[in-house]
Amino acid sequence: MSAKRKGDGIGWYVFLASVTLAIVAGLFLLSFPKDFNDVPIGMDASQIGVGGRAVGYFIGLSGGLMMLALLFYPLRKRIRFFENFGFLPVWFKWHMVLGILGPFAIIFHTTFHINSFNAGVALVCMLLVSGSGIFGRFFYTKIHHGLYGHQSSLKEMEANIDEAGDIKTLLSFAPETERKLENFRVRAEAHAKKGKLALIGFVAIGLEANRLKHAVIKELLRVMLDQAKTEKVGDSKVVDVAHKHLEYKKSVSSYINAVRDVAQFHTYERLFSLWHVFHIPLVYMMVFSAIYHVYAVHAY
Repeated sequence: MSAKRKGDGIGWYVFLASVTLAIVAGLFLLSFPKDFNDVPIGMDASQIGVGGRAVGYFIGLSGGLMMLALLFYPLRKRIRFFENFGFLPVWFKWHMVLGILGPFAIIFHTTFHINSFNAGVALVCMLLVSGSGIFGRFFYTKIHHGLYGHQSSLKEMEANIDEAGDIKTLLSFAPETERKLENFRVRAEAHAKKGKLALIGFVAIGLEANRLKHAVIKELLRVMLDQAKTEKVGDSKVVDVAHKHLEYKKSVSSYINAVRDVAQFHTYERLFSLWHVFHIPLVYMMVFSAIYHVYAVHAY
């Protein structure tokens, strides 16, 4: 493991430890009597969640600030003035982290009740943005090198097929299996060349990849056992057959996944673009509804 990856791992553990400490501290505060958690000066107890205790108000405040901090990532990404403010992958990492912690804090702030129309609108908008972000993260990983890598190209995805190994040489003892894999690759490449959204073909390729993976792995085991019986190998050789089957299973799975990813690449690109069109207006709705909710809580 490289020093950079070790550093990333340590940073992630520090984050998990910090979240755990924050949760423990929150439970500790909630254990105090109600009069300890008095409401802020000038506010009525009915305006604050968690049984009127100040802790509920500040949970909501912290959740709102976290959701507000999410906006720094798109600002860092698109506005020239923020280009020198840290590395983009770091901003993206915190964008995801706060996108999880913020909604959880606000949900606890509500005490799982909606007490006003504006609060309901703000909560629904936040949940839509959070749910949309989960889909966006999934689409993102399909067209990028991991969560923090650069965007992939179709040629790079095709290179992954070669990295999966020479299937023809590997499965020369099972020509029928080899033929099935080659036919799947031809169909997948034909779908990739269309360069359209093609959702029906996109789903069909994914289902076929899963079906083919299980069928081929099962067929390979049968062929290998038949060969072992024909050659009348001993028990030690049967164990070798089992080990070899595991190796073939990994190679075949990697190959089929790589072919599937190439076939679905253009569709994922377009789904990610469409997701942006859907996600950005939701963010604006969430911000405006949250601002109005905060105003209403303090004004009425």
